[in-house]
Amino acid sequence: MLKRVICVMVLLAGLIPASYAATAKGEFEYWSYWDEGHPNDLFMRNIVKDFEQETGINVKFLVVGRDILNKVRPALLQGNPPDLIDGHGIEMWPALIRDGLLLGLEDLYSGPGYGQDAGVKFSSIFVKGADNQWANKGIRYFVPYTNSTSVVWYNKKIFAKLGLQIPKTMTELSDVCSKLKAAGIAPFCQDGGVFYDAYFFYWASLRINGPGVALDAALDKTAKKWDNPGLLKAAEVVGKFASQNWLIANAESNTWPAGQVDFVQGKGAMLLCGSWVANETIDKTGADFEYGAFPFPAIEGGRGDPGSVEMELLGWAIPKDAKHATEAKEFIRFAMQEKYQKQFFDIYYNPARKGLSKYAPEALKDVVGVIEHASSSHTMFDGLQAQAEWWSKVFLPLNQELLFGRLTPANFIAEIKQKQVAFYNAKK
Repeated sequence: MLKRVICVMVLLAGLIPASYAATAKGEFEYWSYWDEGHPNDLFMRNIVKDFEQETGINVKFLVVGRDILNKVRPALLQGNPPDLIDGHGIEMWPALIRDGLLLGLEDLYSGPGYGQDAGVKFSSIFVKGADNQWANKGIRYFVPYTNSTSVVWYNKKIFAKLGLQIPKTMTELSDVCSKLKAAGIAPFCQDGGVFYDAYFFYWASLRINGPGVALDAALDKTAKKWDNPGLLKAAEVVGKFASQNWLIANAESNTWPAGQVDFVQGKGAMLLCGSWVANETIDKTGADFEYGAFPFPAIEGGRGDPGSVEMELLGWAIPKDAKHATEAKEFIRFAMQEKYQKQFFDIYYNPARKGLSKYAPEALKDVVGVIEHASSSHTMFDGLQAQAEWWSKVFLPLNQELLFGRLTPANFIAEIKQKQVAFYNAKK
């Protein structure tokens, strides 16, 4: 009787979610995306340790690394998967959801949170739009724990010195670039030969055309959808970065991370890149540098939402045939507590949980503001990167030629149409 009373008291205190009350102990196997020793690997191991101590559930934690999709798919197809996997949303979840290999998580989302969150629905704790990014037919299969985005980083000290205001439109950005050039300062730093180069076209298309237009063109086996005038206009926006010399002189020859180091050393005023830049450069900043960030500007006449923010989510999913799905769900709820989510700021990552801006370090405050003030959200690269073979063989090489001025916008459209048709014909 005394044991039963103690158990009830613990449940009432919110220390153990009600759905776990039926079992005192359990186990599950977790395959992790993060390379061993990465800050997020260490972070997740600490949560696993706390979870085991508090719940009595044993976790078999395996570091699988960035190639996790190629390793987990065979296990999923063979019906002998791990119980929990995590990874990069755009690389993993669309294909696994499409192939029916993941477990729907509506019961988890509609249930209570863990601990201090026991009185609220689990789905209510996420940044707006983060919980349903990879939903399919109204069913959610993915729980995000980090939420990166891409922004225009800028050096606040350079802007203050020249009296520059944050540009809200492409016309205003052009004016800022002209003033920076007149002052002998490169408007944008950049690395060549890296997928970051694609941010320019993707953001231009999104602001001009809205979401999905570039992706529809990419999926068109006839390539005729590239005749959309809005896509040519996006290419023309990108072409300005070369024709107007808005990129730092050594951009094309820079090998990552040289361009972002140039930026934090004050050699250029802006950098279009992901919100992880602070994580990768915080120990390299120069004396005349201060992190600032703003959204990619609106483009006059564009149909895209100027307040739409990119959400590049990493998180968990549970395979359809997982043998210990209940325990895996308990871990997800446990790990999404505020005390763990706010720790992502310690390594300059953004949590997927809302309401944590007060914990953000100075370097990320503007980024958090961009996310919190968003009017809508969309996937990284508007889904283009998920078309992995097309992305690497067709788009990235031509985008490189456009950004660095070796292809005119019109020739870029012509070339991508020709190579895309050849690409799809070769796959027949």
